[in-house]
Amino acid sequence: MKTPDFLRLQRQFAVRVRNPAAHQAPEGVPPPRMQVYEDLIRNNVERFLAGAFPIAKKRLGDAPWNALVYAFLDRHGCDSPYFRDIGEEFLAFLQGDAAPDVSDWLPELCHYERVPTLLRRAEAPSPARPIDPDGDLITQPAAVSPLAWPLSYRYPVHRIRAKSPSGDVAPKPTWLIAWRRGDDSVGVMASNALTHRLLELLRDGNSGQQALDQLAKAFPSANGARIHREGAAVVKRLREAGVLLGTKAQGV
Repeated sequence: MKTPDFLRLQRQFAVRVRNPAAHQAPEGVPPPRMQVYEDLIRNNVERFLAGAFPIAKKRLGDAPWNALVYAFLDRHGCDSPYFRDIGEEFLAFLQGDAAPDVSDWLPELCHYERVPTLLRRAEAPSPARPIDPDGDLITQPAAVSPLAWPLSYRYPVHRIRAKSPSGDVAPKPTWLIAWRRGDDSVGVMASNALTHRLLELLRDGNSGQQALDQLAKAFPSANGARIHREGAAVVKRLREAGVLLGTKAQGV
């Protein structure tokens, strides 16, 4: 019998380890030997994903979780060849059309669980202008940390726990800010739509006063004095947390 060419053998081997139930093993490979590779691939990928998404795994339970991992192996074509990117590939799978029916909150929960890893890996670009950590954030353009990410979800992902009553995950618009501190630890704080907009205006190069003026103008039905008063307090908290690094040095 003709031996299959190497490329065809590779393809047969790959589809078999991704879905043993649906594909024949390559000709001439003993079943016990094939089983070693099937278990190796599945167990390694499952272990990595369980470590990356521990709350999602526990929340789903072993059987639904394993079915989801096996569907990922079978259906998703990874864009990255690097094992460290499997978490992002799993997210792409959950957000795509190939994933089986899953609860709406699951992709959001998995995204939230992945954010700390992505932030720790991210490289902060050098600032275009020097930063004055003691500058007046109200009167001068703010320097927003490039490693501060405003996040919005349809579900309160930061409150979903591994073990809680079934059906307790209800939609609730959720705003968070995740950021990497100077010591490389990652923080997450609750936010709201106005704070997100404020942070966006500051990132655009506005001073605190300019940003708060624009907020007050955008919400004429709100109390302008209150927006300025509470907004100034928010700016102070963001600076203390390290979301705002200071101000952009003037005249440079």
